[in-house]
Amino acid sequence: MSEEKLKKLKEAIINLQIDTALKICEETIASGIAMEKIFDSITQAMNIVGTKYEAGEYFLAELIMAGEIVKDILKVIEPYYKKSERKFISKVVLATVKGDLHDIGKNIVSMLLQSAGFEVYDLGIDVSAEKIVEAVKKYNIQIVGLSALLTTTLPEIKNIINKTKNIKEVIWYY
Repeated sequence: MSEEKLKKLKEAIINLQIDTALKICEETIASGIAMEKIFDSITQAMNIVGTKYEAGEYFLAELIMAGEIVKDILKVIEPYYKKSERKFISKVVLATVKGDLHDIGKNIVSMLLQSAGFEVYDLGIDVSAEKIVEAVKKYNIQIVGLSALLTTTLPEIKNIINKTKNIKEVIWYY
C-alpha cells in the first residue's frame, strides 16, 4: 500500500497535478510512510521531469511548475521532520547578487537541489556580499550558487569570491 501511494505521488508530480500531489503527500504522511521514502519519490519524480525537459517533452514552464509543486510538498512535509533527522548530500547557499532582482533560474536550481537531497539556504534576491559570507560561515556551507542575469551585476560575483577566498572548502557556481 505504501509503495502504491509513493508511486502515485511521483506520478502526480510528473504529471504536474498539484492538488493531487498535495493530497497524496498528506495521505503518505498520515499513513506513517518514512520521510526518506517520500523524499526518494520526490527525487525520482524530479529526475524524470528533468529528463523530459532535456528531451524537449517539457519546457521551462513545466519545469518551473514541477518545482513549485515540490516546493509546496516540502512545506507540507516540513513540520513532520527535523533537518537534523534528514541526511543531506551537502549544504548549499543560493543568492541573486546585489543589484539584481531576477530569480527564476535560482528558484529552479533551489527546488531541484532540495528534491535531490541537498540542504539549501536560499538567501533571495539583491543579496549583499556580506550576507552571503555570513551565511557561508554560519551554516558551514560547502557549495555557493550565485545568480546574476544583468551583466552590470557581474562585478558583484567577483567581489563575493574575493571576500570568501580564505573560507575553506567552498565550491562556487554562478
